[in-house]
Amino acid sequence: MKYKKQKYNIYEKIRIFKILSIVLIITFLFSIPIVIQKVIKIEKIECESQYGECDEVIVNSLQLTGNYRDTKKIIKQKLEKDVLINSYLIQYQIPNKLKIDINLKKPRYAIFNGSKYFLIDKDGLIINESNETNLPTLKKDGDNLVVAEKINEKDKFALSIISGLTYLYSINSGNIINNELKVISNEGIIIRFPLEGDKDVLLGSLRLIFSRLNDGTKGIRIEDTKEIDLRFKNPVLR
Repeated sequence: MKYKKQKYNIYEKIRIFKILSIVLIITFLFSIPIVIQKVIKIEKIECESQYGECDEVIVNSLQLTGNYRDTKKIIKQKLEKDVLINSYLIQYQIPNKLKIDINLKKPRYAIFNGSKYFLIDKDGLIINESNETNLPTLKKDGDNLVVAEKINEKDKFALSIISGLTYLYSINSGNIINNELKVISNEGIIIRFPLEGDKDVLLGSLRLIFSRLNDGTKGIRIEDTKEIDLRFKNPVLR
């Protein structure tokens, strides 16, 4: 009986030893990448976006040196906080370089305020400044626009209207005056829009009006029209 008990104790010790060995091996295997990442020194960082080399501000913020693990961690934190970056990829290149590919948010609209254009993405975020642009543009004064901040909902709605007009009629700009959007058609007609509502309904109404004006068989002709006012439930032509 005593012999069997000793034999059982030996088997139990062997089993525990095996379990501990497996745990140690797994721990060791998982720790190898961390150790290697801490040993590798990063001495050079390259950054590119879809437009070429990264902006100087971004490049300067990423000029870090140290071990691979810590450097990558800090860079990820910086990139994730940058509201102008849509996505990014960090790659290690032998022997001591990090290659960063950045996908920047793309401008869809512009607001001309004073002497420069503020470029706006699809969500209404101001992502850059420029001296010129071919984007659908809203012209207005008075607001203090800042890169990395969002525009207000009325400006965003006005830009969506102008974008639709650009696609339909090549009308590329408009002005906000007295709490309404004013644009001028290629025929010289003033078109007045509200700063809220259903964009598709407004543009659909305008298409219908132009279709009837261009018909010319009856009623008001396009050459007799000076203004189309879409701010009311029933459009007004003058």
